[in-house]
Amino acid sequence: MKNEMKLSVQEILELDHFQQAKMVAGHNGRHRAVKWVHVIEVSDVSNLLNGDELILSTGVGWKSGKATLRLLVQQLIDCRAAGLCIELGKYMDEIPAEILRLADMHDFPIIVFHEEVRFVDITEGVHTLIIKKQYQMITDLEDYSRRINQVLLEAGPREKVLNMMHKQIQLPVVYLPKEGHPEIVSNKPAKEERALLDRVIKGTSEKSSIARQPIHIWSQSFAELMIIFETGKVTEFETLILDRTATALAQVILRELWIEERRKAKEADWIQKWLEGKHTEEQITRFLKEIKPGLKPERAVVFLLQTAGIDEESSNSTYLKVLLRSIFQEQGFFLLATAGKNEMVFILLDQRKEDNCKQRIHAGIRSMKKAGDMENYSSAPVKISAGTIVDKLTQVQSSYEKAKIAAAIKENIPLGMQEYFYEDLHIYRLIYALHEQEMLHEFVWDYLAPVLSYDEVHHAKLMNTLKIYLACNGSKKETAERLYIVRQTLYHRLEKLYELLGEDFMEPPKRQAIEFAVSAHEYLSGSSGNS
Repeated sequence: MKNEMKLSVQEILELDHFQQAKMVAGHNGRHRAVKWVHVIEVSDVSNLLNGDELILSTGVGWKSGKATLRLLVQQLIDCRAAGLCIELGKYMDEIPAEILRLADMHDFPIIVFHEEVRFVDITEGVHTLIIKKQYQMITDLEDYSRRINQVLLEAGPREKVLNMMHKQIQLPVVYLPKEGHPEIVSNKPAKEERALLDRVIKGTSEKSSIARQPIHIWSQSFAELMIIFETGKVTEFETLILDRTATALAQVILRELWIEERRKAKEADWIQKWLEGKHTEEQITRFLKEIKPGLKPERAVVFLLQTAGIDEESSNSTYLKVLLRSIFQEQGFFLLATAGKNEMVFILLDQRKEDNCKQRIHAGIRSMKKAGDMENYSSAPVKISAGTIVDKLTQVQSSYEKAKIAAAIKENIPLGMQEYFYEDLHIYRLIYALHEQEMLHEFVWDYLAPVLSYDEVHHAKLMNTLKIYLACNGSKKETAERLYIVRQTLYHRLEKLYELLGEDFMEPPKRQAIEFAVSAHEYLSGSSGNS
């Protein structure tokens, strides 16, 4: 199949127009692929060719001497032309011996016509053959794709797809998954197959050419598909076969992930009881060994994902679990998941020794957002929050409770805050606690009532001015710039603030109380949450 999909110099020599032609050099280059026929009568061709062209010429452009012809042949070799056809007699009588030696050295075919030929007939004939080859390639690719689609409907399709690919191209095929065992399909004995696979995995197969195609799902690499060439180079047909097979294998992997996630969904009840603190350390350890032998997490954290239309039975829930599992697996985490109404709960078990758990979770979140896949599974915004990172598996309940508090806080904190972890919400944790005890309104009113009342009656902007002034640590210049007002306007507003709040409102601890009250007022105003 490999040689049937490309037009070679040898096949062109068998055409009627070449029956009187003779190959005088580069006999070992008969296998060279010919993608096009090009008529050239100039000596400088370095910018005219793309490679694999068969050049036709009468020699009029270099009849002045062999130095010009040698320069041309060297350029054709450098440009990876398929060969050179020259009509002898009219402008030149023979090809110099040193030119023939140069062509032989590089297996570059030189073909001569001793009689006048019509280049238009040759061009038409060769191009017709090229088009037939292209049509045949497209037909074979469509047939291959159809047969692969049929195989995908069968049980255990991966091995069948790999065997089909090998049968189509008659070259060794290697499948290297990120997790699991590598596979090789070839006509070689088992011992040679193992040796070849070992060299590919170790990267020591320097004597072979390898065409590679990563298998991606949601921008994540799950495996790599390879074709090994012990002689020759990859053709366009083999590249297209490689691409179509990789796409088919991506569907196989996605199906396997789907099935695995549905199986894991049965563990949801056990996980829910873990989140509720109903399991002992021994029970948790035994459970983890059953689902993944050798799993010994260094730490854990609970990760919440909230969006409308999510529940345990929805297909979107399964796809989201597959997506997040693949993303966070890259960051060193093993995920356990359960889903409730409009909420998915993930227990991230950190398998790495290094204590940079939070940074890797942030990296995973960035990958989620960068990929843009979240919008495919929910029409509503996706909100993300995380609890505290814990060292003991029995403390997962505490992380879960903190994650829920973080989610509740993020419903009301100002837009623009991109904190996910409970521990990074700082003052809002205290605000939340006071709000839960129904003491927050009273505190805000005690410190900000004069300013709030003034703004309401006069439609003024003193609250915003107070907030920016405090954020700028009392810098009038910076405050005016951030408010986009002149200093004189700011001075008038500050005079009114000092009048309403007291001359000492910028002195601690009163200033601290007012800053807290400003943040609490924003929280009570119920700004929309961020994901």
